[in-house]
Amino acid sequence: MIEIAYGIEIQPEKDPYVETAQEVVHSIIEAGTPGKFLVDIWPWMKYIPAWVPGAGFQRKVARWRQCRNDLLELPFEASKKRMDDGNLDLCFVSSRLSEIESDTKMRPYDEGIIKNAAATIFAAGVDTTTHTIRAFILAMILYPEVQKKAQREIDSVLGFQRLPEVGDIDALPYVFAICKEALRWHPLVPSGVPHVASEDDVIQGYFIPKGTIVFGNTWMLLHNEADFGPNTDRFDPERYFIPGVRDPRSTGAFGFGRRICSGRHMAMNSVFLAIASILQVFEISKERDGSGKEIPVEAKFCSGFVSFATEFKCTIRPRSSAAEELIIRSVS
Repeated sequence: MIEIAYGIEIQPEKDPYVETAQEVVHSIIEAGTPGKFLVDIWPWMKYIPAWVPGAGFQRKVARWRQCRNDLLELPFEASKKRMDDGNLDLCFVSSRLSEIESDTKMRPYDEGIIKNAAATIFAAGVDTTTHTIRAFILAMILYPEVQKKAQREIDSVLGFQRLPEVGDIDALPYVFAICKEALRWHPLVPSGVPHVASEDDVIQGYFIPKGTIVFGNTWMLLHNEADFGPNTDRFDPERYFIPGVRDPRSTGAFGFGRRICSGRHMAMNSVFLAIASILQVFEISKERDGSGKEIPVEAKFCSGFVSFATEFKCTIRPRSSAAEELIIRSVS
């Protein structure tokens, strides 16, 4: 995501930009958890100085604010400098800045919009895509028959000649169904992002006054058997080949209304490329202990505003020598 937004290559480990983005995302998760801070219950506490006992949230907020500012400024300025030096590859920042090059009057204002949009692309894609792939890997361990069927489809279409591309989506319907099921099986934001009713409304006989905070309950929507067929607790891509089954992308997985995720199309393409590539070249299985017995794995997820799979062990290895050669070619 940082390459798409800023044209910057990340370091293999402990990249400062990635670490800052992760801290920003984690701050949003922590702040968005209901009841996490007393100030949510007693808003007047926001006026208490940071040194007063019980006002530790003030110090956290100060740290989060600094991280937010670093996320906005540092990668953007680094990208601008590389652009000025003439060695920045095509990315969101370079393409947008080039468009406003001649408009000196609006440039400062437009730069602010570009800066915020780039940070949103980067931060929003750091953990969301990662945790979706994590849930997918867990599902492949628990449902090996799904992995085998997807690999047969990929082998028949691509073999090991090249890695999958976005243009292969239509030719790999079962793999794309796995991507949709990865969104539905365990949504990252199960309660949904809160919205506010902009006017009085009545839904199925319930009066909702203007100003009411409304949660979409994404979990319920994506586990409704009337929309997604039976056994919605199972990871089952076959459900999307049943007439009338809904698409999770338009049923809450990316939010609702005008505040639906603006990067949902790019996110879905990224998820497809990652999942299809992993299935093509790797075999995912349970890890074995010293005696050769498989270590049991359970589908466990943490609770909170954002919910993702807890730590689990697995084995990931190349499917064959041809797969290994494709991996080497793709990174060289």
